[in-house]
Amino acid sequence: MPTVALPSKPDAPIAYELFEGDAASALLVVCLNGLGLAQGVWKPTIELFQKTTISPKPWILTYDRYGQGASPRDPRESWSTKEPGYAHTLDDVTDDLHELIQTLAPNRSSRIVFVNNSIGAHVARRYADRYPTIVEGILFLDSNPGNTDYESIWPNPRDPSFDPEKMAPPGTSLEVYEAAYTKMTTIFAADAKNNEGFDRREIKNILPDPSKPKLKGSKTSDKGPWITVVGHEPEQFSKEEWAMLKVPIGMAAMYTQPMWQKYNEGLCGLTDPDRAKGPLISPKSGHFIQKDNPPFVAGQLEDLIKKVESSQ
Repeated sequence: MPTVALPSKPDAPIAYELFEGDAASALLVVCLNGLGLAQGVWKPTIELFQKTTISPKPWILTYDRYGQGASPRDPRESWSTKEPGYAHTLDDVTDDLHELIQTLAPNRSSRIVFVNNSIGAHVARRYADRYPTIVEGILFLDSNPGNTDYESIWPNPRDPSFDPEKMAPPGTSLEVYEAAYTKMTTIFAADAKNNEGFDRREIKNILPDPSKPKLKGSKTSDKGPWITVVGHEPEQFSKEEWAMLKVPIGMAAMYTQPMWQKYNEGLCGLTDPDRAKGPLISPKSGHFIQKDNPPFVAGQLEDLIKKVESSQ
């Protein structure tokens, strides 16, 4: 896999792949990973997209953030100002991405479409807000609801008012619920450390509202970017949570799903109503939609690119 050194960090080359499009296209599609899967997971979607009738074909960039996949640890880890385990903030990641795009594709850096999963949603939003009129389209795939956490949406089993018969799925014992609650509120807490070193502590303060700040995507009008919002299939997501984290079936339907649906609806408000699509549900997909249903993602990307190009 090729690597490239950012001018600001010459000793830590980032792993990337740049899929060439048509010379006539000035559009760059950038795939933004979540915390769980590295850049290689986008390849099936890209291969399917390249078989579509879109013309001219845009260029597509995938990459691994520092501390992820084939990229090295973040050089910031050695900075005295950084706490151990918190190598880069949302703005650090946005800075690195901007530098990467300018380094690899300077001729295609003024027209961007983001495809993002999970925490990649925050990177896309932050980039689009900091560089208005550059991001013309965003495909959100099961975005991480960064303005809340499980402690806020799941009832605390240690609260005296907690009633497992009313507040937990049928047949779920207090012990099973409490174990799931402890696990989810620990792993997914904003201050929880992760293998990558992505510091998530300030995301809730930077992006407290899924529909704000409004984004500007057009260079020729006050219009926002074209946005498509996609969520997981609830049943598949519940099965995935049980298999991976032993979260009782039914917990997502009771508490997580209503919050997530509301968040996805809010994301549609980042742009003008006539430029928003969704929230959609990706069939047979858990949290990692790009892994579970590449044909669906490729189809939504094709539709989004057509809208972006038709508005030029």
